[in-house]
Amino acid sequence: MLRAQKSKIELSAAGLRFGIAAARYNPELADSLVAVCLATLEAAGADLRRSRVIRVPGSFEVTAAAARLAQSGRYDCVIGLGVILQGATSHAEHIAGAVAHGLTTVAITTGVPTVFGIVTANNLRQARERCLDREYNRGREAARTAIEMARTWTNL
Repeated sequence: MLRAQKSKIELSAAGLRFGIAAARYNPELADSLVAVCLATLEAAGADLRRSRVIRVPGSFEVTAAAARLAQSGRYDCVIGLGVILQGATSHAEHIAGAVAHGLTTVAITTGVPTVFGIVTANNLRQARERCLDREYNRGREAARTAIEMARTWTNL
């Protein structure tokens, strides 16, 4: 079986502008995603004064906020952040699918790269691992993906 190897690409966010649409639902987890995402962008050279974070009630609303950010023409990449926990019904699956489709549609229709930084977890333990763990925080992963996508788009 082939396994994807994570490359150690050094990315520079200098001069790039990022729009972040982030859910408030599950605040401890979502706030950590946002904080780590912003810290990663800043550590890579982004001037956060040129970027914007919009907070929305939940992950479902992230798509609409991401669309507004992308349509503004002000950002080199848009990042959607949030947390969806599986419950006893299929609600989480429907929300996650709708957000994934919505963010993909935003990228295709606006031409602005859009990153899916929504944590989808089966339980709170898994969500904490992906949101609160220093090494595996998905906010960091979303920021690194956004930098790489913005650089790719600016070089086309």
